[in-house]
Amino acid sequence: MVLSRWRLLALVLTLALASAFTAALLSPQRYVATGGVLTPEGMRRAHYSAPDPQAALALVQRFIDSHRSPVLVDPPLVVPESSGLATNVLAALVAGAVLGLLLLRRRNPRAVRSENELIDTLGLPIVAARPLAAHALAQQLRAHWFGRGRPVLAVVSAQAGEGRTRVAAELARAFAASGAPTLLIDADFRSPALHRAFGLRNRAGLADFLEGRASQLAHCAENLSVLVAGRSGADPLELLSRQRMQDLLAAAAKRYQVVLVDTPAAACGPDLQLSAAFAGGALVVVKQGSEAAALERLRDLLECCQARVVGTVLSPV
Repeated sequence: MVLSRWRLLALVLTLALASAFTAALLSPQRYVATGGVLTPEGMRRAHYSAPDPQAALALVQRFIDSHRSPVLVDPPLVVPESSGLATNVLAALVAGAVLGLLLLRRRNPRAVRSENELIDTLGLPIVAARPLAAHALAQQLRAHWFGRGRPVLAVVSAQAGEGRTRVAAELARAFAASGAPTLLIDADFRSPALHRAFGLRNRAGLADFLEGRASQLAHCAENLSVLVAGRSGADPLELLSRQRMQDLLAAAAKRYQVVLVDTPAAACGPDLQLSAAFAGGALVVVKQGSEAAALERLRDLLECCQARVVGTVLSPV
């Protein structure tokens, strides 16, 4: 089995090198011209490639001339495009190696199997990784997050089916039972599930509110309100990016001590970033043996929106 895997890698590299040599021999000389302008909105750059150096320069100059009264001009510069052989061979080696390793990795993806590996992948959380113990976790989060003037927290996961919605529901019940006015919001328009966890109908929910229709909170227990996802034909990411979503979270933060937002899995797209960015933090739900690559993508999404990992929950699912 090991031998066949390395043969696969060697085959990929050989094909990549053959393609590089062919491309280098058949490609004519080209020239690259670059330049840019600094406007009040920021730096804008141009990059054109052409067989004739004057033609490439003219394209960049035309781009610069199209901006009136720029703050600063980076004048056009033209250089021969790296040719041929050396660049293509190097690129082919890199691309072939990456492709080969990805193929091998796909056959045997690396899994995160310990708390130390989880910390190495996601970073050190405020609240230590733990199996789901809703009441104990609620106390920790009240002490280290909600009790410090941060009323909103996104509940996230790398992939679907990791128990994120279950954790959000049980945690909301625990907060409410402790006496904290709690709002639980289903912001997963791709696969809404909170309504089933509370025996509710998925209507008059968040999507309806964001589109200006009537919406209604469901009072599911003392101190606990739930806003289901609702239904909409709009793109989920576009819907969540509307100003009404920010207004809703801001208003909820004044009314409730705890606001939990159940988000789509990172594998579904960047939807979770909108809620995590507003909250400034996220509670990560992880299944035992989750793939490191999936958790790394989740980490990157959280870093991009400047949301820190508040805690990690080892899901029983």
